[in-house]
Amino acid sequence: MNKTPTVAQTGLPEGRMRSASLLRTAARSGASSGAASKPEKPAARAPSSPSAPPPVVKKRVRLKPESREQLLERLRNPQLSLHEASILLRVSRATVRRYADAGRLQCLRTPGGQRRFYLRDIETFYRQLKLRR
Repeated sequence: MNKTPTVAQTGLPEGRMRSASLLRTAARSGASSGAASKPEKPAARAPSSPSAPPPVVKKRVRLKPESREQLLERLRNPQLSLHEASILLRVSRATVRRYADAGRLQCLRTPGGQRRFYLRDIETFYRQLKLRR
């Protein structure tokens, strides 16, 4: 026979009853017992000898400061990804790759090998495309 109290007996909403019964079921099945619980982490040990090396502290790397002109140039002429260039030129990404590989569109390569395009180069190339059409 089921010993779970009804909603009227407990005064709890039905959702609360379900979660309470799930907790009781989990407790009966041993989910909260020591055998099924996560193992505890060992306590941090103090260095065993006084000659142990000190912890490594990462040094903060500062970027090279840029001049006002460099900042303005970077903001006026940002680097765009291949996808962004394809949207601006209204062609597929494969077409932009072909343009870059053929030398018709200038691009830079990141250390990871991805292509980056300057906005000015995209605008100039787009004007050339429109004149040909």
